Amino acid sequence: MKTINTFKSILLSSAILAASALPMNTAAANPEDISGASSSGTAKVSATLPEFIILHYYSAVELNFETPSSETIDEGGNAMNVAWSGIVNGNDELKPNDLKDAKLELDKDLVTVTLPDVWAVRGFAPNGKATVSIEIPEGGDELKQDKSVIAMSNMNVTQGKNAGSSLDVELNGIAKSRATTGGVTLDLNFMQTTRSGEHIGGLYKITAKTI
Repeated sequence: MKTINTFKSILLSSAILAASALPMNTAAANPEDISGASSSGTAKVSATLPEFIILHYYSAVELNFETPSSETIDEGGNAMNVAWSGIVNGNDELKPNDLKDAKLELDKDLVTVTLPDVWAVRGFAPNGKATVSIEIPEGGDELKQDKSVIAMSNMNVTQGKNAGSSLDVELNGIAKSRATTGGVTLDLNFMQTTRSGEHIGGLYKITAKTI
């Protein structure tokens, strides 16, 4: 019995020695060196944007003209020949074309008004541009107070140094901070204007279109 136990001990020792002599598993010894399978792909990304435009404008424009100073203008002296019948003749007369100038003088009652930055556009267009145009709708060319009339004409849109009834402008995207802004010019004729106070009824229409 003792001999059998001794033999088993020898076999066990031999097995332990044989196992210790085998080389260590490289993957187990250096887990960071494990290499795995890999696969990758590249995706194409595209975006289709709609064509649209945003127009900013004032729907009501109130023009408050500054008040000129009232004046008294001395036209000099006037020697008059008076008959005993009371008729005066041979005197100098005040004629419109001979009157002295006042501080406020208009050229044929016409004033060109410049309204800065009263419209803005932004959006997307096929070529990045838009056309901004202006017109006076039918019946919108007069501002009235009873029989006192201010005639409005010659409407133009402006952008930088450019002006016209229609202008092509650059669209700079949709951000408000990059919106394209512009102004308006118009002529007001005071030939038939006789009253102070508010005159109403004038209209202009601004249109913005992508191109």
